[in-house]
Amino acid sequence: MSTTETVTVHGGQRPMVVRIAGRELVEYTSAEVGRDLADIAGQFRIGYFPRYDLKLFGDSSPPPITKTALAEVFHITEHDPVEILIHGQTVLKGWVDDVQLRQEGGNFEAWITGRDVTGDLVDGTANPTGPGEYRMVTLAKLVQTICTPFGFTVAADVDMGTPFTLVALEPAETAMAAIERHSRQRGILVTSDGVGGVVLTKSGQTRAPDSLRNPGNVHAMEARLSSRGRFSDVYVKGSFNSHLRPANSPLKAGGTPLAAPLSSAGVQFSPDQAEAAATLRWGHAIDPDVRRFRPRVFLSATQSGGSVATQQAANPVDPNTGSLSPASGAYRGHARKPHRKAMKPRTDASPWTMQDQAEWRMRSTRAGAAMRVYSVIGLRAASGALWLPNQLVLVQDHFAGIDQDMLIGAVTWVAAQDGYRTRISVVDPDVYDLTGDMDTRHNGLRRTKRARSFDGTAKSRKS
Repeated sequence: MSTTETVTVHGGQRPMVVRIAGRELVEYTSAEVGRDLADIAGQFRIGYFPRYDLKLFGDSSPPPITKTALAEVFHITEHDPVEILIHGQTVLKGWVDDVQLRQEGGNFEAWITGRDVTGDLVDGTANPTGPGEYRMVTLAKLVQTICTPFGFTVAADVDMGTPFTLVALEPAETAMAAIERHSRQRGILVTSDGVGGVVLTKSGQTRAPDSLRNPGNVHAMEARLSSRGRFSDVYVKGSFNSHLRPANSPLKAGGTPLAAPLSSAGVQFSPDQAEAAATLRWGHAIDPDVRRFRPRVFLSATQSGGSVATQQAANPVDPNTGSLSPASGAYRGHARKPHRKAMKPRTDASPWTMQDQAEWRMRSTRAGAAMRVYSVIGLRAASGALWLPNQLVLVQDHFAGIDQDMLIGAVTWVAAQDGYRTRISVVDPDVYDLTGDMDTRHNGLRRTKRARSFDGTAKSRKS
């Protein structure tokens, strides 16, 4: 796609086709459609030229604007179905959420914005009429149950982990909030395929069709790095009903005292220890690159996820102090060591605890603190394949000092008066790796002698 190619209002078949209620919108003058890992629902914004504006306002004495006439001018309304195709491939099916119209003299502006169909998961309540609890249910089954009334399919390409002992839905929480709250407890990334399906996956399962090179195929780049969204210590605190209590009452009418200590599922039962294991739970994630004391606490605020294995697992120990106390990181800034150790990544044998939620919180807030957006000419790569979110891409940017694999966090396809282009937002490859595997294992990632720090500079690394 050449840089001189422009978007025309009335022309031949364009690379980006917009259909509203089954009709091709040939009047569109600009369009943006994109998907972002941080927002499950893809979004679009389209500017168009009202078809019948001259008929109503072209002469000196325009006819009265009747309801019928308004229907002709404002022929796109909220709730209209939308389908957007790029080079014949459907990238979004959704609905018109908002219609914006502006007229001043002989000038007319019209815009529509909306999301793909999974936007209903973001707005709609999960199970408004119940049930509010599920027991021994897998994540895939839970997501399918929540999505079925909305008409969405659910696909999973990774292991979902062990079933939840108890899932408790909050009465007023949205469907997406319930899905996201439980998916992060199993290290699963929830994404949309843009056309009516929910995908349960992990980050960086595939590679991008090309690398990003600056100078090279990158037309423009912008970056914003901030410390406001990053924290030195992230805690998640909460409590569960105890699963270590005995199944039967200690005393029964006519019964005799038990000779052995009470137990449940083979676990020796001590009331103090069992209740402490159930009620005093926390996770603690450390970001070693934050050199000053910036703690953040989140509440789990749910009974979901509690299990015998979870309550038998010890609360995390700060590797820098060796203390169990969740306040151990709250020492004065001047006493902080220059280099702090991160928590060890989980293993397949580790039970899913609040530590996983803390790691998820730390990584997701870190993702929002760094923005790097690369623009390339055209709506697809040189190979003909589309750029897509959740792909690993090699970024070689001499201006920003980056030479490593990054993860595509968001893709926006743009049709504007100055041509077609794709905006590709990249983040660090471990940002959406909810298990922390990429902290220590690179799983085929390109390893270079230049490692980018979060201030955008490069530092040497021993090979």
